[in-house]
Amino acid sequence: MDYGGGASPDHYGGGGGGSIRLVCDNCGAADKYNPDDAEDGFFSCRQCSVVHTSTQATAADPDDFQATGTMSFRRVSQANKTPKSRTPAPYPTPYPTRQPPAATETDFEEPRDFVVGAKAWDEPEELGARVRWRYVQGLQVILQQQLEVLVKRYRVGALVCGLAGTIWVRWVATSKVFDEIWARKVLVEDEAVQRLKCSASGGEQKPQEVKCEWGGEALPRKDRRRVEFIFVRSLRTMLPLYSTLSVCFLACHIAREAILPTDIYRWAMEGKLPYMAAFTEVDRLLGSSVKHCPLSARQLFRPVRVIGTWQLEAAAGSIAQRIGLQLPSVNFYAIAQRYLNELSLPIERILPHACRIYEWALPAELWLSSNPLRVPTRVCVMAILIVALRVQYNIHGQGIWEICETGRNADGSDPDENLPPSMRPEGGTSEEFGTRELLCTLASAYDKIDVAHDYSKDLHSYLKYCKDIVFPGIACSIEEDHLIEIFQDMYKGREDGNPKARMEETQTTNGVMNKRCRDGTSVGARSISASSSGIQRIKSEMEDHGFCYLPPRKLLRSNGYLHYRRKTITGSLVCIGHADYYVLIRSFAKLAEVDVRVLHTSVLKLERRLAWIDERIGRSLDALQNPPIS
Repeated sequence: MDYGGGASPDHYGGGGGGSIRLVCDNCGAADKYNPDDAEDGFFSCRQCSVVHTSTQATAADPDDFQATGTMSFRRVSQANKTPKSRTPAPYPTPYPTRQPPAATETDFEEPRDFVVGAKAWDEPEELGARVRWRYVQGLQVILQQQLEVLVKRYRVGALVCGLAGTIWVRWVATSKVFDEIWARKVLVEDEAVQRLKCSASGGEQKPQEVKCEWGGEALPRKDRRRVEFIFVRSLRTMLPLYSTLSVCFLACHIAREAILPTDIYRWAMEGKLPYMAAFTEVDRLLGSSVKHCPLSARQLFRPVRVIGTWQLEAAAGSIAQRIGLQLPSVNFYAIAQRYLNELSLPIERILPHACRIYEWALPAELWLSSNPLRVPTRVCVMAILIVALRVQYNIHGQGIWEICETGRNADGSDPDENLPPSMRPEGGTSEEFGTRELLCTLASAYDKIDVAHDYSKDLHSYLKYCKDIVFPGIACSIEEDHLIEIFQDMYKGREDGNPKARMEETQTTNGVMNKRCRDGTSVGARSISASSSGIQRIKSEMEDHGFCYLPPRKLLRSNGYLHYRRKTITGSLVCIGHADYYVLIRSFAKLAEVDVRVLHTSVLKLERRLAWIDERIGRSLDALQNPPIS
């Protein structure tokens, strides 16, 4: 739109008695307009009826005001300025949205109430589109940060980046978050819920079917903050914040990486993987959200909690199921090799036998599932390793651990002399691994396995963790910072002066956290004070974890495989096992970060499956040896 003669428009005064000459950009027609010709503050071309959006009629004439009393008016003008070039948005929108018209700079200052697009935030659909686009963009940026850390810091193959991108796009498309009627549907559903709550107080009524056909009806007027909350709640339900972690794990699973849900959970909790404080980087990477979204990054992307390992694996399985992925089983070889390496067990001897059991049984628990109550896949991998160890080292209740503890307490005696010939070390070389060495190695590895987080080591680490991860972006005053430094110096001086103060914390015995009783003493302390024997300690530990101790088998009728069963005592199931079996299973359970009884139940299920397969094979072989005679 051009002004006639290039002069500043004048609503009153010389040259037309308050008229303004405008040239239409559409048809090129030029004409003069009076302030009374404006409709809703804008002028329309008399030839083609196009609205002149670059010019507004303002209430600058004193005759327009019908008021009494003293009133002064001032006309504000500014020099002509060259329009600045607009910087294109870094992320183009994938769908046509109703963007407000660009506000061009004119020769006079427009009142703020008449700025084009000022009412854009009042439109629920426009507000929902902006919040939705900002939310999806932010989640994608967080996912990119997580993948970058996995590749650079944890040596994950770069293939996971391409897989995660494909999974993410399909997951967003499947969630239908970009439907055109999404904003209307969310508001209609909220209205239906509110009506149902109101009607529930007067009497029970069935909710009517919600239809998203608005027609000529106007959207319901709501408070702006309430509308924002409704949209954010819907987005967090359709695309949860933890879906980024699930996509990362799912991409690692498809890429055959030995990354477990426990790793993703630990790294996210400790702040090594961007999740808890990732919202602090969203504004830096996407720009300030004031121009695009009324909500801050803290309100959109700050998680309330970190999803657990079981829920993380179930969420990954649910995403794969919804987008139609045919997933393979877990990379058993890589995960089993990693576990054996962490327990310092001979990989060359154990892993081939475990792989044979895996290929023979192929249990369904090795595939991801969307059921959050199902046993995780890593537990099934542990169960296969335990069965392989029991078969190879003949751990079937012969009292190996008791013999080792007795020989360890006796002065100058060799524990191997009391072992049966089948339990002694084979060959006596360093490469061979006997049953006694196996149990001693597992007991030592059990004490060394550290499942605590890095920030829980001391107070300074915990305070730094709270400042950087739990409460990021919160600035303190100078007085508060000085007071915090004083308290830290006091704690540090007290800790250096009294090293025994650390013992006041919860202590552990053989890597198991003690439980406090009503009298204030711990179970572990009472068991140790009762007897210093290792057998008494293992009995007390088994009772604390829901196991019933079985004495060694006196009459060995055979060296066959021993199947354990659970026993009902006082109306509850109790796990029964020998000490050598418990020493074996507790190390694997602590490494997998699951309860010992959960792993024991998985072992029993695998044993039943193997016995069923063995029985089927035996029947088939008998049928081949004695073919029917026709």
